[in-house]
Amino acid sequence: MTEARRAGGATAINPRAVGARLTRPSPYNPLRLPVRGTPHSVYPEPPEKQSGHVLRHLSVPGLTLGLITLWVALSPSLLPRAWWMTAVNVGVSLAYGYALGSVLGRFASWLARRTDLRVEVNARSDWTFRTLWLVFLVVVSGIVWIRSLHQQEQISIMAGVPRGGALSQFVGVLAGVLLFGLILLIGRGVARLWHGVRRLVRPVLPPLVAPVAAAVIVALLLVLVSNQVIYQRGMNWALGRATQVNDSTPEGRSRPTEPQRTGSPRSHESWESLGREGQMFVSDGPRAADIERTTGEPALEPIRAYAGKAAHDDVEDAAEAAVAELVRAGGLERSVINVATTTGTGFVQEWSVQALEFLTGGDVATVSMQYSYFPSGLAYLSDRETPPRAGRALFEAVEAEVKALPEDERPRLYVSGESLGSFGGQGAFDDAEDLLARVDGALWAGTPRFTPLWSSLTAGRRQGSPEIAPVIDNGRHIRFATRPRELTEDFYGAPFVEWEEPRVVYAQHASDPVVWWSWDLLWQEPDWLREKVGRDVSPDLSWSAYVTFWQIASDMPLSVDVPAGHGHEYRDEMVPLWAGVLGLDPLADYSHLVAAIDALVLER
Repeated sequence: MTEARRAGGATAINPRAVGARLTRPSPYNPLRLPVRGTPHSVYPEPPEKQSGHVLRHLSVPGLTLGLITLWVALSPSLLPRAWWMTAVNVGVSLAYGYALGSVLGRFASWLARRTDLRVEVNARSDWTFRTLWLVFLVVVSGIVWIRSLHQQEQISIMAGVPRGGALSQFVGVLAGVLLFGLILLIGRGVARLWHGVRRLVRPVLPPLVAPVAAAVIVALLLVLVSNQVIYQRGMNWALGRATQVNDSTPEGRSRPTEPQRTGSPRSHESWESLGREGQMFVSDGPRAADIERTTGEPALEPIRAYAGKAAHDDVEDAAEAAVAELVRAGGLERSVINVATTTGTGFVQEWSVQALEFLTGGDVATVSMQYSYFPSGLAYLSDRETPPRAGRALFEAVEAEVKALPEDERPRLYVSGESLGSFGGQGAFDDAEDLLARVDGALWAGTPRFTPLWSSLTAGRRQGSPEIAPVIDNGRHIRFATRPRELTEDFYGAPFVEWEEPRVVYAQHASDPVVWWSWDLLWQEPDWLREKVGRDVSPDLSWSAYVTFWQIASDMPLSVDVPAGHGHEYRDEMVPLWAGVLGLDPLADYSHLVAAIDALVLER
């Protein structure tokens, strides 16, 4: 003892002399859990000593918060889930919760060190507490999963579609845990990269600048790899695949012979140039004989004009070609012209077009064009400018031809579109006043939430009307409907004022994720979730930051795999909705028309 004092004035204590035991990580105790029966001190380690521990082992705060977000992820969304939908929700939610919990845990450790906070716990008590805590988390997770099965069954009944039951959901949870493991490995790899870059730049940069510089360098590398390697190559592969699909002839379709249809022998556009969706559009649908047989009245041959992207890569060129086909087929001589904007692949909603053809007795010409090869989801991710540009180009080209006619000879001009087609079609107009001034009517179905015109109308709705069915100017011109009855009364049953022309209808289901998904779901609760008034939506659906965003996103791919009237499936209701737009009674019996269209609509 005297020698120690002489050496530096400090007293050296041998831990073995007082019976203390130092706890080190080992393959058998990776979480540094204390050995039962030994004294144990819990004291936050400095970050530089924690780094190896965090990279090798799970964070207890991260795991705790990750399981809590997992519980939220198993809560209901808009539609019943397939196993892979559960996997996506579980995986990304676990990763989000784990990352947030880990950050909070490290912050708590830093704060404890700054305040010199020290907590000493008996080893036996510490071990018991940790064990009970883990058991508690596992038990609650099991209870939440069982409850989620019951909720999924309720949603399946409301939507009218099963999704596989308990086994499917169990497989989804397991797959989600594996997805979380993959995300965790990627995250740890990025962390190791950051540590390596920090060590490289530390000798040449100030201590406070080195971590920030390393983070910037790693972020730039990730952006470069993500964009040049993953995104660009992925998009090139998707484009090649989409082009192959576009060039294939759809099964059960053949070149039309009627001169009123593009692709026929009289057409300026070849059958091969129309693409897969264009060929289906011009070959499908009722002929005059079909309409006469169903309505019992004389009918005209419906006109269908179309231009494909293969022969017209430029949007404006495609619009001119489509209008040239409209004029050639005699479309300007019909009573009604329907400008239908397509989705990314060139798809035209067949139920919408056929409903209008039956209701008008074939006295209608529908004109459309293809502007992309991608499905709507990829088209949205890769290019959000082309759909409204295409919608504007096509409408303005048709409008110019109509305005060139004597006023008393002009056909009525209508616009329509579904999903990305609705987004693109509405891009032709600056605002609601511009729309009402230039068209005789419109029917938009399943409009994506990011559509500017839809957003402005919804934001300006009458106070007290729900976001899923806004009331605009007491329904004077524009009416939102989750079902046809809401063309005559609002969502709560109150009557509208007299419906004046032009008439515009927005069809949208409360359970349609395409309508309700948006980026701001990441950080704020929307009105439609707060109001909880959807008839086919679970009352247990609630908002949670980040998690709800992925829940609604994972609903979208299968949103058309549900019965009509739910999700993104707009079918039977298109007949009464178009009747309302045309000035007919939307509540009349149109079952004979629905049956006729149902028999004509072929699988795509």
